[in-house]
Amino acid sequence: MSVVPARRRRVRKAPTILDVAAEAGVSKSTVSNVVRGAEVADATRVRVLRAIDRLGYKPNAIARQFVQQRTTMLGVLVGDLSNPYYAQMAQVAERAAFRCGYTTMFCNIEGEENIAVAGVDSLLEHRVAGMVFLAYISRTRQLENALKQASVPIVFLGLSEQWGDSVGPQDTQGGRVATEHLLTLGHRRIAYVRTPLVEPSGDRARYAGYRAAMRKAGATAGSPMQWQPGTSTVRAGAARQDLRETLGSPAGPTALFVSNDIGAIAMIETCETLGFAVPGDVSIVGFDDIALAGLHRISLTTVAQPLDFQAERAVALLLERIADPGRPSRHESVPVELRVRNSTGPPAG
Repeated sequence: MSVVPARRRRVRKAPTILDVAAEAGVSKSTVSNVVRGAEVADATRVRVLRAIDRLGYKPNAIARQFVQQRTTMLGVLVGDLSNPYYAQMAQVAERAAFRCGYTTMFCNIEGEENIAVAGVDSLLEHRVAGMVFLAYISRTRQLENALKQASVPIVFLGLSEQWGDSVGPQDTQGGRVATEHLLTLGHRRIAYVRTPLVEPSGDRARYAGYRAAMRKAGATAGSPMQWQPGTSTVRAGAARQDLRETLGSPAGPTALFVSNDIGAIAMIETCETLGFAVPGDVSIVGFDDIALAGLHRISLTTVAQPLDFQAERAVALLLERIADPGRPSRHESVPVELRVRNSTGPPAG
């Protein structure tokens, strides 16, 4: 049995940046500049790249990012990944980031401020290069202050805050279009249904569009009906009402504009469970146009916003902000359009 000499059993040490510098006859900083893509004389760059190839040098991305005090990771805060709206937007944002050399780290804040604060702290500890907010809790300025202090670039996706870049739909116009569709069908008793699944700024804008369309038509714009999907009661002002009695009342609404698609789909199911046909007894319009809305069994009339485009644009704005932190804030609003399907029709009788 032969014995391999100890010197031959040693694992070959990976080449370092100093090895490359010596091989190319340049300084360590020059090699670093070539690796980072900084400006270097063409002849020098070729010499360094050939040395890297001969030695099989692999730049240590982790060490480089540590020196730069940031990573090539983006944080993405979502309200609830079980919601198809957030899942679709998050998936597109992840793909857009990956194409630009960035990875993503998700934080599911579930509408809870303490979870959001802890999540942001964790992302900051991982030295993310920037953050995409698909959901935001603005009850206190704790998050805003922490992020401003850390100087981390921010972009809001699908919502808007003045202290960061943003990309979102034309919510007010969407509310107006949805309501005008129902008015055109002959409905006059139209209710706006507010669910907890929509960010407050977007919800207010959609309700404003509803109210403007109702007033223009000379119809009464009621206060928002607040509804938790899956329940059989609604709240109008301070009063809690049974949904069956509300819809069955002679003065009850014949059409509902629900603040988002998930809520609208849940409302269709609840109405049918209570014995109301959609759209025979009550018409329902949603907002978002998630993939589920177009399924034949659901066929939800909804206000479509370009989800994929917004996510890709948000990532582009964030990367531009990372490259140039001093540029002015940008707030982009994208057009919406109505998709008419089978959940709306003329009022009964």
